[in-house]
Amino acid sequence: MARSTHIRNLTNINQLEGPQPPLVVHAEGDWFDHILSGGCDFFEKISQTAFAHNFRPLLVNTYDVLSPSVIYTDHLQIVIGPKHPQGPRIFHARPSYIQNFWYLDPQGFYWNSSVNELTFSPDRVDCAEATYFFNGVSGYFTRNNISLRPQNDRGALPPADAFIPLQNIEKYPRKIHHLTSAEIIETTCRSVSGRVYVKLHPLHNEAAKQTLRDICARFANAVLSDASVHDLIAASNMVISQNSAVGFEALMHKKPVLICAECDYHHGALTCKTSHDLRDNIQNAMGHFHAFPFEKYFYWFLGQQMLEPQKEEFTDRAWARLLSTS
Repeated sequence: MARSTHIRNLTNINQLEGPQPPLVVHAEGDWFDHILSGGCDFFEKISQTAFAHNFRPLLVNTYDVLSPSVIYTDHLQIVIGPKHPQGPRIFHARPSYIQNFWYLDPQGFYWNSSVNELTFSPDRVDCAEATYFFNGVSGYFTRNNISLRPQNDRGALPPADAFIPLQNIEKYPRKIHHLTSAEIIETTCRSVSGRVYVKLHPLHNEAAKQTLRDICARFANAVLSDASVHDLIAASNMVISQNSAVGFEALMHKKPVLICAECDYHHGALTCKTSHDLRDNIQNAMGHFHAFPFEKYFYWFLGQQMLEPQKEEFTDRAWARLLSTS
């Protein structure tokens, strides 16, 4: 396996000592090998920048006994994995809902991120910058049928009142969903008269998939589909999700988004904590989102809160963020 140009494997606690302060990256499983091989631009560029600022970038596997002994020291650290240790100099890295945009967050990622607690103020977002960003990113991803998971070929679909992209989050020990997949399907299908597209999640086991198929079979307007999420979003009046990346992708299509779980893009959606909330929000969604500033929100969340390794300003932004708590 090839080696990263700048980051080195942490194998001994003594490597933390010396005149150059360490930047310790804790990576789980495949991420560890990917970063160590130099195959991850995000960490290659951060490591190069750290080296240029007289830091020593070091990488440790989260399964290594060294990782828990280092994580709560006062060294600057980045974690990429499912755990969310908190500390004044700990940051969490993760690809976001849209490819090539990353979290580098002091609190976590997805529903655990600090974005969850921020306030979206449209008046503070430049309209021209937001429009340019939105058109470039949304145009590229929709034209090329790009999503976080591979999609079937594009094709026009009959119109629908709603699209429900199902998830596999009801297994988590800490409950993060407000409504189950079954509750979302049942409430939605009873609340609209038109077609409701439902897409199963590839991580559901066969028993779960069959249960969800059986639920859909009870409603004449429920239509199971394996079509591209971009086609399903485009054909539907709204997207109803727990906290799926597909919900965020729906913002690229300027469609109303209803969420039924903890979610850090809640500022751009209507939150439904009960079936009653979901029924009400389905009725009110089109009016609520009629004048919603999709371009500004998309840019605020993705362009300003996330980091894009392909951009020239990435290293300066990433390093400034890492030093913000130093």
